[in-house]
Amino acid sequence: MRDMKIPLALLGLALCTLPLFAQSPTRRVVAPCELLTSSLTPAGGESPNRDREFVILVQNNSTRPVAIPHSPLFGWRVDAAKKNGWKLKAQGGPVRRASATDAHIIVTGASGAAPMVEIPPAYSQSFFADLPEAAQAFHPSHRGNSTLRLTLYWAASPELARSNPATPVCGLAPELVTNMLVP
Repeated sequence: MRDMKIPLALLGLALCTLPLFAQSPTRRVVAPCELLTSSLTPAGGESPNRDREFVILVQNNSTRPVAIPHSPLFGWRVDAAKKNGWKLKAQGGPVRRASATDAHIIVTGASGAAPMVEIPPAYSQSFFADLPEAAQAFHPSHRGNSTLRLTLYWAASPELARSNPATPVCGLAPELVTNMLVP
C-alpha cells in the first residue's frame, strides 16, 4: 500500500503540470511599459469611419531606440462605468489584458507586420488604429449619460520579439475615457 502512494503522487503531479505543456507556443505575456508612454485620441475629421479610428502617440523615454511595426495590430477593450467600478462591455484583437486584477498583457496572435518604425530616444511616433469591431461597443447602450473607457493593447508577438532586438520587451496600454450623451 505504501509503495502505491509514490506513483499516485507522481501521477497527480503530472496531471497538474499537463496544462502548462499544452499551452500554445505562440502565446506571450509581458508587463506594461514603463519607459514607453502612450496616449490615445480619436482620429477626428470628417471620415465616415470616425467612430472607429484612433491615433496612438508613443513616446520613447528610454535610452535606446525601439522598433514597432508600421501597422501594429491592437487588441481593444471597452468598459462602461458602473457605481462600483468598470464593467467589461466588449473586447477583441490579438492582444489583451491578462485579467481585471492583473495588468500584464497577453499576445495570442500576430501583433503587427513589417516594415518596422524605429523611434529614437526622446522622440515620439503616431500610429493609427481602425477598430470596426469595437465601434458598436464604443457607444452607450441606453439613453442618458454614459462614461465609457476604450483601452488599446499592443505587445510584440513571440516571432517579432525574436526577430528584432529593438522591439520593446514590454506592452502598451493607452486608454481613452469619454462621456457620451444619448438623447
